This record gives sequence, structure tokens and C-alpha cells, in this order.
Amino acid sequence: MKPSDLLTSHEAAGARYVAALAELQAAFIDLAGHDVALANGNVPVGPVPVRSFFGIPDSVPWALRHGHFAPDGGINWQDAVRDRGNKLIADVTRSVAQEGRT
Repeated sequence: MKPSDLLTSHEAAGARYVAALAELQAAFIDLAGHDVALANGNVPVGPVPVRSFFGIPDSVPWALRHGHFAPDGGINWQDAVRDRGNKLIADVTRSVAQEGRT
């Protein structure tokens, strides 16, 4: 590898990291939102022991930030998890209500 190749491969590695971090964030929010919905008493799925994360960070954890490719915290993960959980709860309770009317 030539020195100039190192800069090119650094950019490629950074682009992969940005994509992976975006997927991690999306998957974390989706899974944690499902955990919130399953733990909610208004969702009639029966007794489901919900194991979730040990905590929900408010943004990209500091250890995952990168000075060039991911320098800031992005969106608020706690708000996004709450919103995702609320949407899932609303979707399920609406579906149950509709089934009750038919």
C-alpha cells in the first residue's frame, strides 16, 4: 500500500463506519422501542418477560463518536425510542380495537 492509498482507504473505512453507525442507531431504536411496547400493559400480548438494554443513551455514545466521521451525538435516542414505542403501542391497540368492532 502506498501512502496515498492510505488516505483513500481511510475515507472508505470512514464511509463504512458512518453507514454502520447509522444502522446500529436504527436497530437500537427499533429494538428498544419494541421492548417498550412489549413492557406496556396496554399491549395485549400476554405476560412477556422483556429483557432490554441496560440503559438508553441520549445520543451516540462518546466511545462510538469519531472526530472526523461522526463527531456529534446526532438525534436523541431516548426520544426516538419513546416515539417508536408509542407508535408500536398505538398500532397494536388500534388493531385490537378494530378487531373488536368486526
